[in-house]
Amino acid sequence: MSKIYLSDYPGTDDRTRFKAALDFMKENPGTTLVVEPGTYNITSERAREAQRALMNGDYGENPESVMFTPDYEYDIGLDFRGHVGSTVEGYGATLLVDGFMETVSISECENVTLRGLTVDHKRRPYSKGVVTEIRRDGDVTRGTLVFSEPLTARTPLMRQSYYSPRAGRFINELVRAKELKYVDPTHFECVFRGDGEPEVGDEVYYSHTFHGRPAIFIYKAVNTLLADVTIHNHPGMGITAQESRDIVMDRLRVVPSAGDKVSTNTDATHFCACRGKVRFDGCRFEGQGDDTTNVHTYYYVVRSHGRNTVFLTITSPDGPHGMKLLCPQVGDRLELVRKESLHPEDVYRVTGVEPDRAAWGCTVTLDRDLPENLDGYYFADPDEVPDVEFVNCTMRNHHARSVLIKSRTALIENCDFSCVFESPVKIAAEGGWEEGINSELVTVRRCRFTDNGTVSNECGGVTVRMEAERPALTHGTVVIEDNLIDCPRCMHGLILENVRRAEVRRNVIVSAGEAVVVGEGVELITE
Repeated sequence: MSKIYLSDYPGTDDRTRFKAALDFMKENPGTTLVVEPGTYNITSERAREAQRALMNGDYGENPESVMFTPDYEYDIGLDFRGHVGSTVEGYGATLLVDGFMETVSISECENVTLRGLTVDHKRRPYSKGVVTEIRRDGDVTRGTLVFSEPLTARTPLMRQSYYSPRAGRFINELVRAKELKYVDPTHFECVFRGDGEPEVGDEVYYSHTFHGRPAIFIYKAVNTLLADVTIHNHPGMGITAQESRDIVMDRLRVVPSAGDKVSTNTDATHFCACRGKVRFDGCRFEGQGDDTTNVHTYYYVVRSHGRNTVFLTITSPDGPHGMKLLCPQVGDRLELVRKESLHPEDVYRVTGVEPDRAAWGCTVTLDRDLPENLDGYYFADPDEVPDVEFVNCTMRNHHARSVLIKSRTALIENCDFSCVFESPVKIAAEGGWEEGINSELVTVRRCRFTDNGTVSNECGGVTVRMEAERPALTHGTVVIEDNLIDCPRCMHGLILENVRRAEVRRNVIVSAGEAVVVGEGVELITE
């Protein structure tokens, strides 16, 4: 296996140098690129223009509607398309992105490894304001926010993260974004919510878009390893994977830059329609605007069908998250799923697939005849969800959930969850997002849950349910044992619904209300 050094590749800019080295690696499978310690500026005219346009309000109040579409044009920083056996060793190396782009693309390749790289942005994809004044105006509390970097009156202000140094964590949104009054590029007047207790020195962060291209995109890749990789921030997700097999993250860190409290705008990681295994080991996540990870496939919507053919499409509000056309593969199983319950009622085998990107769907041929009426049904592909292992990881101070499981099997072990807005572990197919599927065996053991669920105020530990109109006992078995769940400000420690069998042993739970809620029909095993 050969080894090359980035310093040996001249170029007009760092992105050009990386391209020259990666081109050599593509032609010479098994090559290792050593990136010497330092800061590398990754930019393009298109990337800078995208950030300028977004910040100026040219993409509208919700830039996701422009940036998160299949036809949106973007640039890639480091492109591994077509590589086999390539490794990048970048300990001490930071990719400093100037503009909005897909920083790393690991697409249509095999056995690619990234070690030690850090991703950060020159102008970060959020803005940080500090409360410098608080005043009472009758029954209304008003204040002044001073931002460290200039904004315009048209800059979109999306998800808010309100950090209280007093509490040492994010607290419920206190500033009414729609009532912010522009004063000058760094000063805004604000209105605080009546139930809040703002203090001078509190920090208010606004992301300027929700989804966009991820920092690292893994697409139709086999056997990807990310070791000691750090993502400080990104205008979208940290890692998005679609239609890939066997992904391992060792000591991945999605954490804020020094001095700040937020990281990625939305999910730290997200895996849709992947196969094989997705494994996290020794990772740390903090400050992201949404889930730590969401692992799922989609519920395919039936647009039309014949005797044994069906045209399927995806109408999920945000999917596919890779913005690439998704189709089942020949040989896959397809489950016929009732929409109102998300319960699978029959199974077919795929014998043919004809993609149609223009129609954003595919014609699928099945191994036997279909019912005449498919109203009220989805199709789901259980072969395009991976087994999940999430072990020895730490999650702290972030929005939404930590581990959102919609796969058949998962192990969550020896992890630490603290100051998470909603239920840190959620096992739940979600009909509203058309993301599934139901699980068969999920184990949560030897984890520590501390002060979680304080925004939803529902569950501070593990929630198991089916998010459907008329949910049924659709999950198989969940094992929850030897966990410490300390959530005195949250109503429940465990919510166990829509699962046939729940094995709950040796957990210590402190909660404001009933520690364990068990749904109707659930077989509860405590010995």
